[in-house]
Order: sequence, then structure tokens, then C-alpha cells
Amino acid sequence: MKKATSFEAGSMAAARAVRPPADIATPEALSALKASRLSFLRILIARMAKERWRIAKQRFDLDDCGRGVAVYRIDAADQPLHFVVFSDQLEEAARTDRIIANHYDGEAFLCFGDLTPERIAAQRGEFADFLYGRADIETLGWTRVNRSGRIFDHVVDALAGGRQPDIDRLMEAGYLLRNNGYWGNGRHGSASFAGLPADTAIAEPYHADLLTLYLWRQFSHDLVDHMAARRGGADAVPLHRALKRYLGVGNASGLGLIPFVIRHPQRIHNWCAARESVIARAKSMPADAATIARLAQIIARAVAYYAEGIQVRAGIFAGSARLTTDLERLAARIAAQGDALSWSRLCQWATDALHPEALETLHSALIELYPDLCGDALAAMRQSASPPEAVDPEQSTAELLAILEARYDWALAIDRAALQARRHFWYLSADNLEPRHGVRGADPMEEYETFVDVAGMMQSLRDALRAAPPGQTLDRLLFARPDLRQAVARAQASHGYPYGEVRANIIDADFEPCHLIRFLLTAYGMEKLDPQSRLWVRGTFLQGAPLAEDIAAGDEGDWIYPQRPELD
Repeated sequence: MKKATSFEAGSMAAARAVRPPADIATPEALSALKASRLSFLRILIARMAKERWRIAKQRFDLDDCGRGVAVYRIDAADQPLHFVVFSDQLEEAARTDRIIANHYDGEAFLCFGDLTPERIAAQRGEFADFLYGRADIETLGWTRVNRSGRIFDHVVDALAGGRQPDIDRLMEAGYLLRNNGYWGNGRHGSASFAGLPADTAIAEPYHADLLTLYLWRQFSHDLVDHMAARRGGADAVPLHRALKRYLGVGNASGLGLIPFVIRHPQRIHNWCAARESVIARAKSMPADAATIARLAQIIARAVAYYAEGIQVRAGIFAGSARLTTDLERLAARIAAQGDALSWSRLCQWATDALHPEALETLHSALIELYPDLCGDALAAMRQSASPPEAVDPEQSTAELLAILEARYDWALAIDRAALQARRHFWYLSADNLEPRHGVRGADPMEEYETFVDVAGMMQSLRDALRAAPPGQTLDRLLFARPDLRQAVARAQASHGYPYGEVRANIIDADFEPCHLIRFLLTAYGMEKLDPQSRLWVRGTFLQGAPLAEDIAAGDEGDWIYPQRPELD
């Protein structure tokens, strides 16, 4: 039996109601969640500011076009890190976001240890064949970016001419560099996350990955300033601090995230349970004048944020126009209630009256109001969460069947008789090195189908349990049916992760992958995400985040929902 954390135990002891899994663990509900103080990027930035990390440019050997080598030293709380950038300038036609490509505008590695010219040269040689190159043992990960085709050249041209770039164009794009991914935790021979000392600054989940995003953002500022100065000479000006703070790092993600969500129910549960518990505790807090004013400020900023800049198109998600309208209604409700406002009643009204995305914006704002409630939640999110593997062989088939019917009723109720319900299969493409899905019976690769079908797996287990002799134990069943071991392990462990199972038929023709893609990106810390199709989502990390000099001064800032930059 899984032990409750002090956070979970405290919540249970206080008998604070949390929303049931059926309300949270659907693709649409997960997609509606919004970034908050519990998102991994916010956690990282808060730690960097608290510990006053210092980021220094040690080397910047770039030509007029920004081609060359740059080195940054990061003095974290415990030990120095280095970020080494190999910068290039590709023709627009040569730019691609495909993983299998070998050439990008920027490639880099994050590492521990001494940084010698020989080490830099060796890693640069390995990057020549990015997919099959080898990192050294003190390298945490490799990462790549491309320049924004929409605004990068415009920004450099403007700065070289002595003026700031057009703010409207910057807000529409949101970034100078677009992330193409991070390869670490053993990939290419890099350091394993499990092998990092627990007190290492980047031993927190996803902190190494997300730190590289922050460093790419820093490099993008330095890069455009450098290129403008080389091109414009004495006439050039640096990018304004307000614009540097507003611009983030672009990102586009697709089907590759779906198998991760399905295969890690314990991890997904930890994230959702932590969020839900903090929301429940926040709703029980008294609403005083100061917190009401702060909530009104956050919602007003959210209204402006969704009305400006990157516009989320209506259709699959709520769309910026609908979300702005609902948040204006929420702001009016807060103002009308005045001192009589109750968080729980406000949330119930929002549940009944507003789009789910507006409700989750309110929930994220409540988390923002009470940072002291988040400490234990963060500890719960850090818990190790490997996919379930252990099996209790002495449990009877009847006992497991009862568990299955109680906890997987949603999966057992799915009618899989129609071809539509089994339309897609998922596989790892050998050509693209990414998960893909195909149409069953029409596309090749069906024989290489990979696991995402929890509903089908649990229905197969139910059928086997029903057919088992009375009183049979699972060791006997698994001796005859070893193919059911994963299903048995997952079902037996399910009491520990009620929020962890996505309640949907992932292989159904109507399944919208973009919902789970957005959920995962939101958990990482992305705020405004725009679906480009059912299959991939585009957005921006780190908009409004503090600059390196702010971090060094211990100033995290108040950077949620960044507003239109003002140049003084």
C-alpha cells in the first residue's frame, strides 16, 4: 500500500474536498488546466532567484552573421555548470524542426566539469552527426534551436539601424529562437538523471531541460545585440530590457508526448493530485481585502494577456476571444461580490457559468495567492514515479476483477466493436525516430504497434479474469497468460494514482491528441498554446520571465501573464 505524503495526509485530515478523477482525468479537462506556481518552469525560476544563480558570458566568438561558439558559465548554489553553443545561420529553406535533421541554427550542450578547448572541439565533432553522436559522461544533455523566420531578421535590422523593433510584430511571434528539443538522461551517453546527487541544483525533475530553455533565451538576446552591433556599428542599439523580458523561447510539440502521458500514470497522478489539493486548500481560505485585490489584478492581467499577442484560434481549444469574454465576466463577478466573496462559491459559480479554461485560470490564480500552500505539494511532485511493474501473485482473480470493475469502469464501458473505436495504431517510426500513428488496416507498420491502449488492455484482462476458475490466484493466470502481466501490475497499483489514467480511448478515430499535448506542455510551464492541427501544438515558454541580472539579484518578479511591453 502506498504511504500518503504529509501533504496528502494533511489534506485528508482537514477533510478538504478535491474534485474526483472523473472530473479531471479526461483529455478535455486536462487540456483546460493552466500553468501555475506548480509548473516545473515556475519552480525552476523561483529556485534560481532564491539562490541567486549567476549566468556569465565567458566566450562569444561569433562573426557578423552570428556563426561561431559561445560559452556561458552558470554558478548555481552548489557547483558550476557550462552551456556551450555552436551557432550557425541556415538559409530559411534549410530550416526544419524534424528530429532527424543534422543542421540547426543553434546546437548546444549543458555540462558539469572543467571546460577545455579539447572538450569543446570533441563535442562539436560529435554534433556533426547529431542523431548518433556521443556525449561525455559529465554532459547533462544536448539541445537545438532555430531562429524565428518571422521576427529574427527584423529585430537585428531594427537594432542595427538604431531603433527598437516593432512591438506588435514581437508580440505576434513571441520569441527569437524556437526550441527543437532536449536529449539527456542517458541519451547519447549523457549523465543519467538517477545518478545525480539529490542536492544537485538540477536534480529536480525537468530542471536541466528547462534550464537550457532559459539559457537559449539569454543567448538569443546576446545574439541579436551582437549581430546588430557588427552590422550597424556606432548607430546600433541593444534590444530594450522590456522587450528582452517579454520575449520567450518558442516550442512546437506533437504526437511524441502522447505515449509518455499514457505510460506514466503515477507521475501524471502526482502532478494532478498536487494541483487539486492546493486548490482545495486555497478555496477554504478566507477571502480578505488584500487577496481579493490581488486576484482581481491577476484576472485583469489575464484578460489583457489573452486579448493581445499570440492569438489562440477557436476550434479545438476555447480560443482567445471566448476566454477573454469569460474572464471579463469573472472580473465583474469578483467586483460585484466585494467583501462577501467566498473562494469556494466563486469557483462553483465559475464551474457552472464559464468555459473550463476560464475556471482553470481562476484555479491557477488561487494557487498564486497562497504560495505557502505549495511547499508540500512540490515534495509530492518530486516523488519517484516509474511505470508500475510489480505484481502480487497471491491475489485472487476475483479480487482483481472487483478492483478492475471499480477503478476502470470507464475503460470497460467503451464499445470497441466498431472499427472507429480501433481506428488508429501508434508506433515508433524508424525513419523519423518519433512516435507516429497510422490508420489500422490501411497504413503499414501495424505489426510494430506500441502501447497506448489502456482501455483495450483492461478489457482483455477483464475477459481473462471472468474466464478464470473460481478461487484461482494470479500466479496461475499469468503462467498461462504472461501477456497480461503489464495489465495486472497496472490494475493492482491503480489505488495509488486515481488521477493518473487518462479516461479516453486513445486509438479512437475521434481522439484529439492536441489535448494531452497541451496538458503536458502546461505542466512544464507553457502558458498560451495554439493548436496548429489535431496533432501538434505551438506556444512559447518564459514570456515575461526575469532576466539573468534579475535572477542574480534575487528578484523573481511578478511575471505571470506578461503585458504589452512599455519602452521608457
